[in-house]
Amino acid sequence: AVVSTQSTGVNKRFKTPMFALLFVMVTATLFNLAGNVYSLINTASFTSFAFTSLCALGLIVLRRKEPDTPRPAKVSLFFPVVTILTGIYLFIVPWFTNTIMCGVWTAMTALGIPIFFVCVKGYFRPSCLLNLSGTITSFMGRILKSE
Repeated sequence: AVVSTQSTGVNKRFKTPMFALLFVMVTATLFNLAGNVYSLINTASFTSFAFTSLCALGLIVLRRKEPDTPRPAKVSLFFPVVTILTGIYLFIVPWFTNTIMCGVWTAMTALGIPIFFVCVKGYFRPSCLLNLSGTITSFMGRILKSE
């Protein structure tokens, strides 16, 4: 798979996901060059709370659908509900103050959906894309000394 192979390279010495860290670093640097540090903070908060709320929602859904599944720790439903409500507030309020930034980052996040289905799930895997992916993965693995 294109995305999953490249994003799993782990540095042998530091045990960190080097491809993912490199991607975040490049993205943050480019975004910071285009704006200021406060834009980067607002953007990170906006998307972070959106996904944190979705994770809390997943916890509630799994608790409801699979109540007897063994879990290492059982969390009170108070915390996921508060997380979801806070996340909804922190997702909606920025739309009133900075609509363009919220629209751009929502669109960029939504672009990940077709990329996931095309590259990770494998609904469309042309051989040239797989060859390019393999070449990039091995090259970056040597540079970043990943496993």
